[in-house]
Amino acid sequence: MDGTAPGHPEGPYVLNLTRETWNEHLDRASTWLANVVTTQAAFRQALEIAVPKVEEPNIRRFLSEMLDRAQRHEEVAHRLPRVLGREAADGARSLAGTVMDVARKALDTVEGLAGGARGNWKDLHHLLLLNLDAMGAFAIAEQLGLALAHAELRDLAWAVEAEKSTDQLILQELMLEMAAVAILYGEKV
Repeated sequence: MDGTAPGHPEGPYVLNLTRETWNEHLDRASTWLANVVTTQAAFRQALEIAVPKVEEPNIRRFLSEMLDRAQRHEEVAHRLPRVLGREAADGARSLAGTVMDVARKALDTVEGLAGGARGNWKDLHHLLLLNLDAMGAFAIAEQLGLALAHAELRDLAWAVEAEKSTDQLILQELMLEMAAVAILYGEKV
């Protein structure tokens, strides 16, 4: 058994759960999992834009390594619906990720300029927010795995969530260090 049918040892522990109800749960979870793809795609796209702009070699290395992980995480995000026996999210979700990224970028620019910051530290701030969104999306996927008693969904999402937590701490530290430099000296990272 593949874990997508009622009565599977890792399936739901609900009495009288019909196949129709179980399929509705899987469909709803799969529909929501498209949001994981959207948020992760937005983060990866923002990293692809930010890395070439970073001049400081250590920060560029950290972000390049993070980009490698972000690409792997996006591949996992596309796998999540399939482990439920559903199709992966369509391209419309990737477009939504791009739109979300552009909107956040505009907000970051206004915030940075209003606060007197110059340079590209705001790219790090932008990445911090996008990674937090994606990390939360994977955390919800993990909770769906727990709610559905689906070990593979839970484990895939948890592994990414753990890596993204580390990335979040790195991004926060880099952003805080570079924000002071950008505000006081108007320098690029």
